[in-house]
Amino acid sequence: MPDTIDIDAAQDEDPEALREALVDQFGYLVDEVTALSTVVDSLPDAILEGRPEPGALSMKELYGTIATLDAEVRPRRVERTVEEETPTLAPVDIEDEVREAGWNEQAMGHILDQVKSARHELTAQLEELSLDAWSRTATLNDESLSLFEQVYRMTQEDFQRLRDLGYRLH
Repeated sequence: MPDTIDIDAAQDEDPEALREALVDQFGYLVDEVTALSTVVDSLPDAILEGRPEPGALSMKELYGTIATLDAEVRPRRVERTVEEETPTLAPVDIEDEVREAGWNEQAMGHILDQVKSARHELTAQLEELSLDAWSRTATLNDESLSLFEQVYRMTQEDFQRLRDLGYRLH
């Protein structure tokens, strides 16, 4: 996925503004989930649990992906990036993990609560970090990424998932 902004230049030019923008954008997911919840809550389970094509995640599983990443994967990556000298982060096959986690068996309201709770906690974790911590790097898929770059990619991945959910609602 191509970058729409030059994170390296932005972090050199005004790292504090970039940090604030990334945290705001990251936290915005809670507003999106809240706005969509009235529509999503009224959908029948057949739609929420159905797969638009073989191998695709259901709507519940797409939300479950965000909740799982925010609760289990991303906080640990942030911690390792900040605390370890030269961390190497293992890639995660999140779709397989989500398929096996039973998200389709949960009530949609409960899933949305988990998404919001996990995002609030991760956003708070990011807000507490010093500006210096945001410049720390970790290796992921043989690429060295600052925390700025990692959070930017997280927001882009979530945008894609929310876009997929939006398409399904229309």
